[in-house]
Amino acid sequence: MPVLIDGNNLLFAAQQHGPEPPIGRTQLCEIVGNWSRRTGERVHVVFDGPEPSPQRAEQVADPDIDVSYSRDVSADEVLIELINRDSAARRLRVVSSDREIAAAAKRRRATPVRSDEFWFEMCRLLARPPRKPLHPAEKYEGAMSDEDVDAWMK
Repeated sequence: MPVLIDGNNLLFAAQQHGPEPPIGRTQLCEIVGNWSRRTGERVHVVFDGPEPSPQRAEQVADPDIDVSYSRDVSADEVLIELINRDSAARRLRVVSSDREIAAAAKRRRATPVRSDEFWFEMCRLLARPPRKPLHPAEKYEGAMSDEDVDAWMK
């Protein structure tokens, strides 16, 4: 289920309930990226304001999540537009404590989740040790020697 996140809203929840000293956008995106890798969920985080400098944007970015900025409009407007444009909005989880965004999500039958609830959900999942894969990585990475391949081919 793709997850659409109001970045500033989740950041506020993290700062209210998270570690000391409070985290910033970079740490938030790192945590969300870890959660995304662990769950396999696609994530898009939208922050208020202009896009930062390329160096700063690179620091905030995580390879496993999409991060965008609202520029001249509010992140709420961008999120509502993304919800309305999504062709499969029913599959979306929309993370925000903003009532207007939750209402837009409900209208499209997406699943609204309050930012503090999502923060706690992420923390619980990331506190657990990762699951061990059912099969060793070698099974999928082709770790057979040439002799093993020859034996199988005979």
